Amino acid sequence: MTGTDERGHAEIEATYDAVARNYAAEFADDLAEKILDRALLSAFAETVGRAARVADLGCGPGFEARFLAELGLAVTGVDLAAGMIAEAQRRHAGVHGLEFVKGSLLALPFADASLAGAVAIYSVIHLDVGARARAYAEMARVVRPGGALLLSVHTSAVGFPAGSIRRLEEWWGHRVGLDGHFIAAEEVIAELGSVGFELTARLERGPSTPREFPSQRAYLLARRR
Repeated sequence: MTGTDERGHAEIEATYDAVARNYAAEFADDLAEKILDRALLSAFAETVGRAARVADLGCGPGFEARFLAELGLAVTGVDLAAGMIAEAQRRHAGVHGLEFVKGSLLALPFADASLAGAVAIYSVIHLDVGARARAYAEMARVVRPGGALLLSVHTSAVGFPAGSIRRLEEWWGHRVGLDGHFIAAEEVIAELGSVGFELTARLERGPSTPREFPSQRAYLLARRR
């Protein structure tokens, strides 16, 4: 990991450790309002098949991971922030087929081709171009041929075109340091293609709940070649 990567990862980890409880409380019932997200997660689950082993990369408090586990998948949630892992473990203790581990998108804690699929819901948006390329390569490494990947990004917002960065320095009263990248869907598709993923579906939407940041988003479902 380069010095830039280390600094960026340290900021991400410190920020999400600081806001973990606030974040988990604020968005605890968020998925219930996100009809399209639930539909895409369900489509992902059907694609990989019941009881398949999958990962939620950048799982946060684990709401998507739990949804997938309740659909019958064996899910490992991975997050860089120990605070988020603690929230996920506390909130979803006892859910069958669900576990949470601390880990980095740049060095995923899985063997080669060991997963039937993975989801990465807004988890790459805090990474710069070079780190994103490494994260995509890691996803390709751990997802087996024929496996599925569901990935989402913010693509733009008012005053923030694709390619721009929004810097966050205060969140729920905490002093933080976090960059959010707006990433063109075409860029992500090309990068995923370069590491062996083939796009199977694409959905774009605006905010679907009042709590969501008012951005445009892209959801990409891909299959590992």
